[in-house]
Amino acid sequence: MQVVLTFYTPSTGWHKPLPALDSHNTLVLVFGEADASGYPVLLDELQTKYPLSIIAGCSTVAGIYNDHLMENALTIGIIKFDSSRIALSVAEVHGSTDSRRAGIQLAESLTAPTLKGVLILADGLNTNGSDLANGLMSVLDANVMVTGGLASDKMDFKSTWVLYNGVPCSHLVCGIGFYGENLFFATQTEDGWRPFGPERRITRSAGNILYEIDHHPALDLYKEYLGEHATGLPATALHFPLAIWDEDKRFYVVRTILGIDEATNSIRFAGDIPNSNQTQLMYGSFDNLVDGAESAAHALVKKIPHPDAPVLSFAISCAGRKLVMKEDTFLELEASLDILPAGSQQIGFYSFGELAPPFGGTGCSLHNETMTLTVLYEGS
Repeated sequence: MQVVLTFYTPSTGWHKPLPALDSHNTLVLVFGEADASGYPVLLDELQTKYPLSIIAGCSTVAGIYNDHLMENALTIGIIKFDSSRIALSVAEVHGSTDSRRAGIQLAESLTAPTLKGVLILADGLNTNGSDLANGLMSVLDANVMVTGGLASDKMDFKSTWVLYNGVPCSHLVCGIGFYGENLFFATQTEDGWRPFGPERRITRSAGNILYEIDHHPALDLYKEYLGEHATGLPATALHFPLAIWDEDKRFYVVRTILGIDEATNSIRFAGDIPNSNQTQLMYGSFDNLVDGAESAAHALVKKIPHPDAPVLSFAISCAGRKLVMKEDTFLELEASLDILPAGSQQIGFYSFGELAPPFGGTGCSLHNETMTLTVLYEGS
């Protein structure tokens, strides 16, 4: 497997020249800002340079280039596999009503006996990530690793895109399948948030709206826990997400608050809130979040059969984490890359939601405010 990472900025041009790695088993990943008006020439250049390759990508508030945070840049990864096979499938999505259908369509197109993993890139404003994940796992074997994320913009929630045939498109989800007996593909999601306060039960919700916890108005209870921090809502909510436990309380997913409604005493989240599940408030400091990225990398290293073999890491972190860590966001990228085997490389993006197995579980769930690392390499 050959990997070359590079980036482009208007002021410096290409950081490294584009390598001659075109083939049917080459994947070209592209991450850039939501305003794609300056990209047509660059995307045409990629299409010309890699006519046989799969070219995929999405918009982001910031790309990930090894341990660097890339803003106002086009981040590129070129991966040529020696013996493994890759395949691309796309599905249109026009809101939560057909996100599950899109997941089923992608999974049916990609499933095969040698499928090791799937990387999903989805429109971040027109996709229900929970329904998409459910659709994927209704078809795929539970042992198939599914990872990915929802495209983001500069936090103004106006427009996101997914790349298809060299054109940035909205209302699209793409899935890249990875196949091969010699391909190692593993993923790990960690958050670094710390639960506090008692566990409570969700007693009324609808989709991503939470109305009641333990039969009390959700917003009133949330403000009570936040104390003086409640005056800064909804902005301060980024520092206090909720843990939503599964029905059997085996694992949880993190849910970020997007907005509050004083009239209905409700809270709107960046993901579905299931009725009757248990929930708990969480908090996190800068150090906690960096610890989460380190934990993900440590857990992955333990899974690698040859721990000294360099790997390629797909890093997908949450745009909400970037807002919390601000100018120190790059430290979580340093933390994860430093722990991976020497010579490893890292590419990815900051998302509006991460897709990965739940903590300690299998399958695929939508996460918020987490760091998802996926490593792959070819070897016996």
